[in-house]
Amino acid sequence: MKIPRYLTTGTLLILVVVLALAVGYWNIRPEGFAPQQVQAPLQPDFFMDNPRIRQLNEQGQPVYELTSDKATHQVNSDITELDEPRLQYYREGEQTPWQLRARYGEVTSQGDQVLLSQNVIIEQQLDPRTTRRLSTPELTVFPSRDYAETDQAVRIEAGGVTTATGMKAYFNDGRIELLSNVRGEHEAH
Repeated sequence: MKIPRYLTTGTLLILVVVLALAVGYWNIRPEGFAPQQVQAPLQPDFFMDNPRIRQLNEQGQPVYELTSDKATHQVNSDITELDEPRLQYYREGEQTPWQLRARYGEVTSQGDQVLLSQNVIIEQQLDPRTTRRLSTPELTVFPSRDYAETDQAVRIEAGGVTTATGMKAYFNDGRIELLSNVRGEHEAH
């Protein structure tokens, strides 16, 4: 007995549909119906144009001054974002401060750390004719400790060029400690 062709095609079609439904049923997971967690968008609760923070020592002398084009405090992260931050550190007994600047910065909620990023430049006037200039992609500054550090590439220009990976800067005593891969090119005078 020969089975008519329309029955075999119909049977085959029904088997394919049943198989597709079974696979679809097994792929449905209850967690797929749960509401999705969406990360909350950044929510500023305040912003300031041209803010200026000045820290003085016990004698009323400036220790550091932080300015920027704009500061925006984010509620979610409790971080204050800075556009074009500029930071000046004054050494005891000296009139010329260390000058730090970057395109972007973040201040932690306690104000104990300032993360500078995007073209960070540090300049210090060593004498009337010589300026030490350091550049790095990122720098973490600890204002209360007069200290900064990075694990990024560093370039120092002062009568020659020195490059390194990683740096520690001690603002109070003017000391720079390079951590690894130190290379230098200096001109003899």
